[in-house]
Amino acid sequence: MSPEVLKVSVSERSGADTCTGQKIARCCLGNICIDAPVDSNVKSGAYSVEDALRDPSLRFCVEAIRARALTAAKSAFSCHPHESNKCVSRFVEYISLIYGGPVLLVGYSERVANALDYIVPEIYVYDPARVSPKPVDFVDDDGLKRIIDKVGVVIIAPGAATSVDVKSIVERARQAGKPVIAYGVSFAGLAKQLGVLHFCPYGRF
Repeated sequence: MSPEVLKVSVSERSGADTCTGQKIARCCLGNICIDAPVDSNVKSGAYSVEDALRDPSLRFCVEAIRARALTAAKSAFSCHPHESNKCVSRFVEYISLIYGGPVLLVGYSERVANALDYIVPEIYVYDPARVSPKPVDFVDDDGLKRIIDKVGVVIIAPGAATSVDVKSIVERARQAGKPVIAYGVSFAGLAKQLGVLHFCPYGRF
């Protein structure tokens, strides 16, 4: 039996799923494909799964596809570029109406952070791999527990999965009794596995 191959086609566009500095890539294993955020150094091509699992971005692609296969066995593609801003607006409105604030955003997406900043009283960001050119309340590992205890909701940005142990964050939030919501098409299967809410109104499933 030939080894599994992850086929990756990197786009020059970003999207609602990406964190700052990332791009969207279409990643396929067999007949299941997803659009997922990858770091800027990832190149289009075919990768053995063994090699892909050594790269944080490509590992997320593999895990997201496998989770998708277990839950729905269908491909999942990101929304059209013109729908991306609309998605962020709807998401932020949803967070404000249902949870209010303060909010912990795991994974720095400038667009999502800015939109949240306009509508919720306080926003904190946890992302060890990124810094912001703007004044943002970044949280370090030492302050993470205190902030999780303080906020009303923990939000998982799909791009965070390349630099953050998302499962650990979910467990810590659950211990603190805090709701967790993930957004973006690439997190559809993983959100179900992790038992967290998922928001993606314009993704193509």
